Amino acid sequence: MKSNYKYLGSYIEFLNSRALNHESILDLDSIRGISSISKNFIKTKANLVGVVADKYKVVESGFFAYNPNTARMGDRIPIALNQFDYPVLVSSIYPTFKINDINKLLPEYLMMWFHRPEFDRYARFMSHGSAREVFDIDEMNGIMLPIPSITKQKEIVKEYNIIVNYIALNQQLIQKLEETAQAIYKQWFVDEGNENKKVKLNEYIRTNPPLSIKKNAIATYVEMNDLTTTSMRISGSIKREFIGGSKFQNGDTLLARITPCLENGKTAFVDILDEGEIAAGSTEFIVMRAKGDVSPYWVYCLARDDNFRSYAIGSMVGSSGRERVHEKYLDDYVLPEINSDKMNEFNFKMRPIFKSINIKSNEIIGLTELKDLLLSKLATIEN
Repeated sequence: MKSNYKYLGSYIEFLNSRALNHESILDLDSIRGISSISKNFIKTKANLVGVVADKYKVVESGFFAYNPNTARMGDRIPIALNQFDYPVLVSSIYPTFKINDINKLLPEYLMMWFHRPEFDRYARFMSHGSAREVFDIDEMNGIMLPIPSITKQKEIVKEYNIIVNYIALNQQLIQKLEETAQAIYKQWFVDEGNENKKVKLNEYIRTNPPLSIKKNAIATYVEMNDLTTTSMRISGSIKREFIGGSKFQNGDTLLARITPCLENGKTAFVDILDEGEIAAGSTEFIVMRAKGDVSPYWVYCLARDDNFRSYAIGSMVGSSGRERVHEKYLDDYVLPEINSDKMNEFNFKMRPIFKSINIKSNEIIGLTELKDLLLSKLATIEN
């Protein structure tokens, strides 16, 4: 063991502060869950009807909390540092702790350690219990990690934050570009085709169907591709044989089938494959492919349109929590007749927008790899 490796328990103190005894007035709006993916505090999805905030634990700014029950948490452990300038509340079963002396250990440096996949594997391995697997206080105290000088910690955190901020900036730019594309699509193909703005487009067309529109179901413009034969799956630079799954290629749109994913806007535009390359993925999405001269960007914007998504969600069948939409239910979705010149002009306007999205997405991939490399190097940090 290297000399700068220390037991975490020497640097942290576990707490048990409750909302009832806190000097501030903390109510249900202060309650947070913890994301196992991003490892930060998020708005709780729990049903709070009849709940009283008094017994919830308080997490002050700069303090930590985590979910000790690792049995159903997947590969990542939900743990977060409160980086807000105000306290939040978490479940009473969540251990909360603070760093005793931030002149010896920075909270941000420790959170970097918790972001490492090695920590997640360690926590899962050290979890114990018969009814449920728990990573308790003793196991957290027993973590050993390199703790260099506070000057070195600040340098590492600064470098890490630069990368994280660049990733966040690119994500914001992508969101703005996506919103711009969707706004243009809505103006050109939704608002102009709907004389009664208070009625959803598809409902209006169904109740007032001009002959030119009546025949234009979605199949006129879009092929729903759900082939499940043997194909190739792309995983980084590795190609593997894959039996089952939906085949897709550049220019396709992937639409999630499952209710929560569809409601959360899970839709992807494929532009990462080599020219002529075909890949395959999960059967939990539908491949939407533009027909003829239809713009692939138009198909993507259609899949993200509120009218279309409401129609798709309304047609779902299956057991609770696993409701799925099938392409056959989308076949009845009708659209106004689209002028080919207008479609071509839309494609022309969208091309630079989607190119910029692709560039920023690739930058995020590179920055994420750099971030992961920095996290991996923490294990070898010297003073």
